[in-house]
Amino acid sequence: MNTPSAVKPRKKKDTLPERRSDPPGYWPRDILEAYTRYRGPYTIENAETVLEEESVELYNGWLVWQEMTDPIERRVVATLQGMLDISARKAGFGQGLPDQLECLLSDGSVVKPDASLISWARLQNAVQPYGPRNRPTLIGGPELVIEVRSPSNRRAQERRKRRLYFANNVQTVWDVDADRQLIWVYHAAAPMAPQQYGVEDELDCTPFLPSWRRVADIFAEQASAEAVAGEVAQAWRAEGRDEGISETLRAVLPLLVQGRFGTPLPAQAIARLAQCPLPQLQRLQTAVQTSTSLEAWLQVLAFDPTQA
Repeated sequence: MNTPSAVKPRKKKDTLPERRSDPPGYWPRDILEAYTRYRGPYTIENAETVLEEESVELYNGWLVWQEMTDPIERRVVATLQGMLDISARKAGFGQGLPDQLECLLSDGSVVKPDASLISWARLQNAVQPYGPRNRPTLIGGPELVIEVRSPSNRRAQERRKRRLYFANNVQTVWDVDADRQLIWVYHAAAPMAPQQYGVEDELDCTPFLPSWRRVADIFAEQASAEAVAGEVAQAWRAEGRDEGISETLRAVLPLLVQGRFGTPLPAQAIARLAQCPLPQLQRLQTAVQTSTSLEAWLQVLAFDPTQA
């Protein structure tokens, strides 16, 4: 049987079976299988490198691969994260965070929500250095967690994960079905009585944020910058139409680009956006959907990443 010392960094170019330092089939297939086994050998301390570099989570001492979502699911997550981040900052609540946020739970599990909303207070008080390299880790969970269903997910697996979240100070979980364009909202106070939202509805984000977004905008194939910015765009418009639109686009374009191409914009490219006039910003918004790669989009921005 393998010991914790068998955990080794994975090479990005390797295929899944070659990545595992354990024998084939040694790792559990999902959360449910992890909890049917005896306590496994892994902890955040001895598996820190793997947890940081790979799409894995830790349950009952076992490492479990996260199935990568398809481009449509990633687009929906990016749109939701962008909407939450802009609204939370405007309301003074906190910020929206993308995937790979490591949450260390009370039973030693390490989970990574697809996206989340967290308050400034929790970021300040609950993020602590942890592990051999003292990496910043959220102790417990954020206030709101977003999980997108994948085809392999079993409902029992999702229920088990929600129980873990609610046992670690998560107040709300959004269960998102990108294929059916439905969102189920679970609250810690009533974990077995979710509210269902479809494309005809407006998604409620209380008690964290005021009246929020149309579900149709969340699942839109080409969500506009104004749809993502929501009430923030309305406020900027009230301050001056052209400048309001420009500020909306400058704030949202980095999020739309990351959702489209899966890569954050370089800081220098974001700084360049601040110098773009409204007509160029509008061209850049259109180019998010028409460009075949991030490099092609950066050419519209006239930014050379090799010079960053």
